[in-house]
Amino acid sequence: MEIVVGGSMKFRDKIMDVIDELNSMGIVANCPNTSRNDPLDDKTSTKEEKLRLALDHYKAIEKADGVYFVNPGGYMGTSCKIELGYALACKKLIYFSDRTNDIGLDCYVTKFIPLDKLSDFKTIEIS
Repeated sequence: MEIVVGGSMKFRDKIMDVIDELNSMGIVANCPNTSRNDPLDDKTSTKEEKLRLALDHYKAIEKADGVYFVNPGGYMGTSCKIELGYALACKKLIYFSDRTNDIGLDCYVTKFIPLDKLSDFKTIEIS
């Protein structure tokens, strides 16, 4: 299984922890242009840089089986919502760590998997 991990960069540390934990379970997980080593690798100062980062995320979504949104407290910013739409258009499985309490977002979720229950990914079968 391959999962793209998305979320607001204010949750960078949680995102990186999720990637590490999923990878340790044998699940290929990544968040393009984001690393623990360089907290500036996803920072943008121009529209062109923002577009490049977004396109990198979309390419990763195309290759993945699904997308896991790390959204503590239900927070999803604009970029995450656009990634959600792209993942839906690509017919990918959608996972959130938390409910948003917005039916217009939560209705697309394949499964809510809290951050403390990442082992649930091991039980998912890809068809």
